[in-house]
Amino acid sequence: MPDESVDSQAAGVMPDREWMRIRGRLGKAQVAIITILPEERDAAKVAGGFEAFAPSTSCMFRNELATEVYDVILAKAPDRGNTPCAELVSMVVERFRPEFIILSGIAGGVGGRDDVALGDIVVADHVDWYEMRKMAGGKDAVRRQAIDHPSSYLRDTIVPRVSTAASWIAGITVARPSAGTPKVMEGNLIAGEKVLGEDKNRYQKKVLKEFDKALAVDMESYGLARAVYTARGVRRYNLGYLVVRGISDLVGDPENNATRGAWRDYAAAVAAGYAIAIADEIIAAES
Repeated sequence: MPDESVDSQAAGVMPDREWMRIRGRLGKAQVAIITILPEERDAAKVAGGFEAFAPSTSCMFRNELATEVYDVILAKAPDRGNTPCAELVSMVVERFRPEFIILSGIAGGVGGRDDVALGDIVVADHVDWYEMRKMAGGKDAVRRQAIDHPSSYLRDTIVPRVSTAASWIAGITVARPSAGTPKVMEGNLIAGEKVLGEDKNRYQKKVLKEFDKALAVDMESYGLARAVYTARGVRRYNLGYLVVRGISDLVGDPENNATRGAWRDYAAAVAAGYAIAIADEIIAAES
């Protein structure tokens, strides 16, 4: 991956924009928003006004600030799961070297914890991988690998500003299935390779008991966290990330599948609206 500063004048870049200097193979982005499902990408596309594709890629961009320099790009993984998400992050980093990555989409909420409800947003303050385990000697214990956790700068500075203003809510164009207003919650998010949604499943109950502070469950955040950890090994590259999940279902609800079908479009739109507001606040703060 390229890791050298470019001649800012030759690239058409204003030299006082520090973040523009270290580019990827195909350009530079200040913020990358990544999605997994088609409805997540479509929601982000509408919320952010993405219309054009960056040359030779499937990534869309919002504004080209200079030659091959973008404020926000939008990318979608080819498949669900932690490995495709990690591969997407690696591709985006190699091509555009973003300063920040935001994962936007839907997740299952853990009902009964901190009043998490359908249509809410969970912003991860800590990501855990519940699948890596050692089963031996009659024991079943969690094991861990090194990962990066969500950016303290984004969580401590950008998230409070966006959450307090709440102006992004007015831009949600998808009808809410029932009355209410989404609230933003910060908390533990756990990731695996299984869609948790069976209220009587023993493995699911075990996982939720072990991770008793988890507010939401998904299948991609660990892949993002691991890929960011790897990317930060590149000299002079301090990549930060955030996970924004709209709650489309409650994992312990007997009507989980039906609920997800009814709420997924709204949950994706809520997450996208919030993610775009985060990107806008980053750009305003860094300008």
